[in-house]
Amino acid sequence: MKNTAKAFVLTFLLISSVFAQEKFKLNTFIDMIQKAFESPEISTEQYQFPADSNTDKAVMADTANTVPAQQIAVAILELEPNGISVPEGKALSDRLRIEVFNIGIFEVMEREKMAKILEEMQFQQSGCTTDECAVEIGRLIGVSKMIAGSVSKVGEIYSVSIRLIDVETGKIEATALEDVEGSLGFVLTQAIPSVAMQISGLEKPELLIPHKKTAFNVVTDPYDAAVYVDGLYKGQSPMEIEVEPGYMHRIRATKDNYEVWEKSYKLDKEQLMEINIVLLPKQEPIVTEVESKPKEKSYRQGFKIRWVQTQLDEKINSQIYEINLLKDSGTQLFKETIDQTENSFARISSFNGMEFHNIRQPNKNMSFDFGVGVYRGNFGKWISNVINDNHSDDVYTMATWSPQVMFDFKFAPISYPFLYPYVSVGFGYNLLVMTAYRNEHSIGGPVYQSWGLMYGAGVEIRPFRFFGVAVEWNRTNMNMSLLDIDRVTDYFKSNNLKKIDLTGNNVALSLNLYY
Repeated sequence: MKNTAKAFVLTFLLISSVFAQEKFKLNTFIDMIQKAFESPEISTEQYQFPADSNTDKAVMADTANTVPAQQIAVAILELEPNGISVPEGKALSDRLRIEVFNIGIFEVMEREKMAKILEEMQFQQSGCTTDECAVEIGRLIGVSKMIAGSVSKVGEIYSVSIRLIDVETGKIEATALEDVEGSLGFVLTQAIPSVAMQISGLEKPELLIPHKKTAFNVVTDPYDAAVYVDGLYKGQSPMEIEVEPGYMHRIRATKDNYEVWEKSYKLDKEQLMEINIVLLPKQEPIVTEVESKPKEKSYRQGFKIRWVQTQLDEKINSQIYEINLLKDSGTQLFKETIDQTENSFARISSFNGMEFHNIRQPNKNMSFDFGVGVYRGNFGKWISNVINDNHSDDVYTMATWSPQVMFDFKFAPISYPFLYPYVSVGFGYNLLVMTAYRNEHSIGGPVYQSWGLMYGAGVEIRPFRFFGVAVEWNRTNMNMSLLDIDRVTDYFKSNNLKKIDLTGNNVALSLNLYY
């Protein structure tokens, strides 16, 4: 009974050994049995299994069919676009991942997962087209194989080329190539599945040659936008849309958070047109909280009143002296002849003026002035006579005065607190009027004119932003010529009194008010 029990157990263990791996030898099982029973009665000579047992082969074959083969981890890089746009290359790369995954030979890593790992490792994936770079990425993300390649377009021919690279050895294990003629949609639906099968070790399929058609091949960035033709929804890009030739067709592409793109095209018969659309993101309205602060005044404009002291009295007195000589000789210069016994025209003691300017300052370093001025001989005495309504007791008198219009540019290269030194340059139009009077009745006189150039320098003291005081020196070039007005002009011309040079230096004091 004891031997029968041992024989039953031994038989059970020997049958179980059939399912063990080949590396276990028969002697190993016998040693296990001997240890289990701890009996010298069982020996290796009593239980021998033939090496070519049909039973063993059948069991092993059945076991192999029930255990699935392990998939190879692979990552697919973006296909390099040559002659096509980046969004088109991206769409073809995504289709390649899907086709390789559906075949089932490889375990394909998702693009987002690969990008996240590379981002965490601060690896720049863009521009990675060499096999060495592909191997480096494969090692970083932990896959066994890498698939890289390109899509090129030359004329109407598209060429899809990919290669399978072993990460451990860095060698190319397989390649796949497909050249097709037609549209990008044909590449997407025919060429990409073909190279996916080839790189997976399957037989290259026979491609269906497309018939010539009239169609739009629409690719958008982003590539999954909704596409409409003549108001009818056609699907998501990229896609090929057949239309009737000879008519205008309205293409419209839309996507959430992007501006609508719309344009019309007309196709000839059997014409294939590729339309690459870049959708612009919608601009979010910018809401800013603006505090209600009072607007600060710039004080960049204003006006000024300017008193000018000239040194022109001697030059004007020289002209008056010549007039007196001719008068005393009996020469007629005015509308009526003046008796030689009558008094001579009096000399002037000064020739000064007042100017009124409008100021504009584009910035603190420069300003533009536009102004008008009135100059007069014996200016102070004239103002006093006007205020007090005094009249001269002389029978004959002469009034000399000069209206002027001027434009001035000032430049202050440096500035100090409250102190602004500057240089100036400008020009103006000037008149000199010398009118003779007999008992306050005008008997005419000469009028001279000139365009004058001015230049000088000054300094402004500005203790407040709205107020300043300036002192400046300038020189005015005024070579004046006789202005033809009436017969008096002819008298002065014939007596060689055609010109008067009032070029000279001026000193001015001005009050500036800014607002």
